[in-house]
Amino acid sequence: MAFPTKMRKATLLLLTIVCFAWSAPAFAQTIFVSGPIDGRQTGLFITGPNYPNFKGSFQDISDGFFPTNPGTPSALEFGEWIASGFTPSSLSWGIDTVAFGTTNHGTIAQNSGNSQFLFTNGFGYDIYDVTIPVTGPVMNTTTQYWVTLSNATDAANSGTEAWDYNGGPATCNYRQSGTNLGPCGSGAGILAEHTTPQDGEGESFTISGSQATTPEPSSIMLFGSGILGLAGILRRKLKR
Repeated sequence: MAFPTKMRKATLLLLTIVCFAWSAPAFAQTIFVSGPIDGRQTGLFITGPNYPNFKGSFQDISDGFFPTNPGTPSALEFGEWIASGFTPSSLSWGIDTVAFGTTNHGTIAQNSGNSQFLFTNGFGYDIYDVTIPVTGPVMNTTTQYWVTLSNATDAANSGTEAWDYNGGPATCNYRQSGTNLGPCGSGAGILAEHTTPQDGEGESFTISGSQATTPEPSSIMLFGSGILGLAGILRRKLKR
């Protein structure tokens, strides 16, 4: 009965090695970049639908994009405008396959840890680099996804919070009082301030996350050769 016991132990060892080898580790990567933070052209209000901006509309913004790399989102970085003298305190986010979708969403408190002051622009707005944790579906490169920013506010309810525009590759929809009015465009009452009329398409944001590695064919062959070699060694030892 000693031989079967040794064989069982050897089989268990081989199975353990296989499981460890094929449980591919996840690694951080960039899923999509809609350009860097600009902070000098314009910003699109993101105080709605719960709060009005200082121009009186309850607007929020949703940007559509096709991921450059597949993966599961875990962090969202974007540029935020707010009038000088005020400090951003909270905002809501959403990630979905439809504009303003709420399948994956949340509200985040803003502080010096996740909202870094960059500079004050010529319009009297402070520009912040905001990075917050998010969740979302496993993204592929052939499906359009949407990231939404809304309900941005500060302690004084200044109504000046806006999403930085940079003319990046993302598309943009705007919503007033909870109604999606379609593609963003100048003259729609969506701009905080601007140097020249902008169409509002392409706000600054980066989505990063993780993706499991996929073994290459050469790696699979090398792994298989190693397993066969280890099995031969164990078999010889068991016969002794």
